[in-house]
Amino acid sequence: MRFVINTNYEAAGTKVCVDDLIPRLTAAGHSVTRNDWQGYKNYDVALFMAPDSKVDEAKSINPQIITGIMDPKLTLKRQREESRRADFVLVSSLEQRDIFYAYNKNIVIYFMFPHVPPQEKLHVEIGKETPVKIGYHGNKLHLHCMKTLSAALDELSEKYTIEFRPVYNVKKLGLWKLNRPKKCPVVDVQWSDKTFYNDLHACDIGVVPSMIPVPNLRGKIFTRTLWSYIHNTIGYFRDDYIVRFKYSTNPGRLYVFTQLGVPVIADFVPSHVQMIQDGVSGRIVYSKESWYQAIEELILDTQKRNDFAKNLRTFVDSTYSPDLNFQHLMKFIEHLR
Repeated sequence: MRFVINTNYEAAGTKVCVDDLIPRLTAAGHSVTRNDWQGYKNYDVALFMAPDSKVDEAKSINPQIITGIMDPKLTLKRQREESRRADFVLVSSLEQRDIFYAYNKNIVIYFMFPHVPPQEKLHVEIGKETPVKIGYHGNKLHLHCMKTLSAALDELSEKYTIEFRPVYNVKKLGLWKLNRPKKCPVVDVQWSDKTFYNDLHACDIGVVPSMIPVPNLRGKIFTRTLWSYIHNTIGYFRDDYIVRFKYSTNPGRLYVFTQLGVPVIADFVPSHVQMIQDGVSGRIVYSKESWYQAIEELILDTQKRNDFAKNLRTFVDSTYSPDLNFQHLMKFIEHLR
């Protein structure tokens, strides 16, 4: 097939949907052109990133061309309408697919896994004086909702020598302060595409909290159980959860730890449950007590750290690897022709 990929938008999604996809298409025998905004008659498929997509223009020049929007957005009305008019949309997760069924019925999940060469890591027993390095990477926003995890880290730090190492864009976003651990040592690591993977590879345990705030009228942030926010005994139990996550939540952050051989503990979002088999290839947790239990379990059990890391990589490689991901995308597009 003849592909044209048109976008001037630069973001993390562009790296996977454009920069990583082009060589895969080429290796599979397809022709690919980047940024030809007028020659749509020369192509079978036109792919756009959401912010600068031009579906109608492509169709007006070539009514037979298949149009797809990668990593669609909801922010602007124009972006939502473009998703309606495209032949298909390419999303990154179950969460994103769920919301975009309101705009388009032809949806393919293309996991936006960053290119991370697999690295071997043999976990060994951690000495009593050696800090257990617990790593995080992602948006600062998720750190703000780490109330239960931070409380668990503080409690664990009274018993073990641990160190929490969040990797995020400190220079751009500022130092993380809200719901920061009070007792557990924290080493804030500036995100860099050159040192990013080395920093995380050195960690003993990876954590992937993915909640986002639910603000109330008093300026506080809801982070855990319903009872904490509203007194209503009709139809609710005091320990029911409020779980809020981004519609664009995806397993990309989890995948990075997988490739680096770091065992993962993640919270209650669909993408995590889709990837992790609890107790076999990681842990799925949410409460302070569950975070504490899961982290302590991995601190004490070296073999389990190795098993979790190995089992998760085996599952991802056999089910959702970038190669299988690409094959699934090609079958989907062929079906539309």
